[in-house]
Amino acid sequence: MDWNDLEKHFSAARLGRYRSARGGDEARAAADYAFNLKLAEAMMPVLNILEIALRNGIHARLSARYERQDWWAVWENNPVFRWQNKENAGAITKLSRRHEPQTADKVIAELTFGFWSSLFNTQFQDVLWKDLRLVFARCPKPLRQRHNVSAALNQIRDLRNRIFHHEPLLWLKPPLPEHHAAGVKVISWIDPELADWLAELDRLKSVWVEGQKS
Repeated sequence: MDWNDLEKHFSAARLGRYRSARGGDEARAAADYAFNLKLAEAMMPVLNILEIALRNGIHARLSARYERQDWWAVWENNPVFRWQNKENAGAITKLSRRHEPQTADKVIAELTFGFWSSLFNTQFQDVLWKDLRLVFARCPKPLRQRHNVSAALNQIRDLRNRIFHHEPLLWLKPPLPEHHAAGVKVISWIDPELADWLAELDRLKSVWVEGQKS
């Protein structure tokens, strides 16, 4: 497929940055665009494992704290959780529209990564952190502070959004491998064995190295 066809399908605006980065060399720009797709694909294991382990860990801690599986119901009249309540209501509405059961498992699966990362924001320091720090049981104690966890999750959330919106990954600062390493670090804070299991599936480093050769 030639460059004109790619522009027709992906737009000149989207491909323009790739062409500019290659000084107008359309063949190399097209190769970069394909490489970006491979990078996005290679990031899926770490994003998948982190998001699911994080939300299930949070669900377990909050279920224990409130002694109920639908712990979000306790927040309904609390203005501190105004945004979270809106997100919860939206998740339940989506399940209802699809005629799916509104079980706890279904609701937590419907909530976004932004929802989960928001629970580590400053306003929840005295409200949730005492319980949610236990999600990261293997995080070294000097690092196991809310602001460190929040910063790491926000970095990963921003990267996740960039990937899911099909944005360039080639020119990130810090570079993509460092963002990837941040994700692996958070997974190891949850459970080092989970990080070891990820290593068997993870291709990001090899894909990145291969792409640097072109």
